[in-house]
Amino acid sequence: MKLIMENHPQQIDRQGERGAALLTTLLISMLVLAAGMALVTSTSLSTTTSIDATAEQQAYAAAEAGLDTALNAIRGNVTPDASLVGTKMNFRTAAHPALSNKTSDALATGAGATARMSGWLNYTYQNTTADWRVPLTAAYAPRTGIAYRIEVSDPDDSGPIATRRIMTDASYVPNRVMLRAEGFGPKGAVKRLEMIVTSAGAEIKTPGAITMAGSPVNLDLGSSASVGYTGQDMASPPGPSVSAIAVSPGSESDAQDAIDDLGGSQVTPSVAGTITDANSPSFLRSADAARAFLATMRASASGNGRLFSTHAEAVAAGGLGTSASPKFTFIDNYNGSAVDLGPNHQGSGLLIVTGNLETRGNTDFEGIILVLGRGNISRNGGGNGLIRGTIMVANFDPNGAPGSGFGGSSFSINGGGNSTVGYDSEWIKKALDTLGISIVGVREYH
Repeated sequence: MKLIMENHPQQIDRQGERGAALLTTLLISMLVLAAGMALVTSTSLSTTTSIDATAEQQAYAAAEAGLDTALNAIRGNVTPDASLVGTKMNFRTAAHPALSNKTSDALATGAGATARMSGWLNYTYQNTTADWRVPLTAAYAPRTGIAYRIEVSDPDDSGPIATRRIMTDASYVPNRVMLRAEGFGPKGAVKRLEMIVTSAGAEIKTPGAITMAGSPVNLDLGSSASVGYTGQDMASPPGPSVSAIAVSPGSESDAQDAIDDLGGSQVTPSVAGTITDANSPSFLRSADAARAFLATMRASASGNGRLFSTHAEAVAAGGLGTSASPKFTFIDNYNGSAVDLGPNHQGSGLLIVTGNLETRGNTDFEGIILVLGRGNISRNGGGNGLIRGTIMVANFDPNGAPGSGFGGSSFSINGGGNSTVGYDSEWIKKALDTLGISIVGVREYH
């Protein structure tokens, strides 16, 4: 009997392969689950990062807002707190803790005194004893709101607050200030910005009602018994006085002779003053410095449409300013005709003349007159004119070779009358305000 064996593939034993499909499914499911969790985590982190980035941006914007507001206050556009009524804003006010802060501010005085402009800005949220903030959002809270705080300092006057010049010298006014703003955003975000602010190219200290640089000086104060020159401050309230007549070292005896010829009672103080580095503007220290100053001022005047070659051009363009609206005027007439200011009120603000300047006995002017170039100013005729502020005269060639120095300057009066030239700190400030202020630089700090 023959047995026939047949092989049927479907009958092969597959018991060893049981569970493979389940394992494969589990592996695939785990991979899909891991990918899903990674996606969820990534989305969550992106959302958190986005929220944190927004908070950082809000803190940065708050710091910028702080700088802008402080700058607006320094420009004189903010009314001070009631405790500071009558205080006039300038660089000294901004950087002096007792003038910058309202009188109730704990940081206005003492060893930890800090100028933060609480007398001019709306600090209404107290985070800690010394951490007051200016809120930018209603119902401010640190975790959800936006705010800033400000600190003002003089980068040229460091050291313990009690020994700084701004605290020990009542006449000291910084040439520039540093504004530091801390901006606070939600979730504890903080950004810090600092800015250096200076006057727009001018640093003008005042040694005398009339200041004459160089040597020799030709000084003729007239012979009228009514003409007066005073270094006593005519501002209200008055500040510290200066010399009536100040000259370069070595020219004091010539100036004193002119004072004595007129009569000591008509010149107050009756002793000629001396120009020093401490009491004078930098542009009177050398002819090179004066040339650089003139170049800066000429560029500024040109950019603002206030550069002229004659007095007539300046008059046609609106004049030299009024008491209510002082102006900066630059008349570049070094090689041209003299500027004749004429009678009565002729201007208010800052006037720079590179050629000769003539006034009348009844010429009135308020502010700063700089006769830099020909270095010659004269007055002709009688009258009761009043020039209040300061006059500075220097003789040099604006286009001269580097290293060439000052020549002799001249101030003379011809005629009688009871005219007066007087120092006025308030009008000097108003004259400088016509230049505006300049932002030297802004940066983030940590």
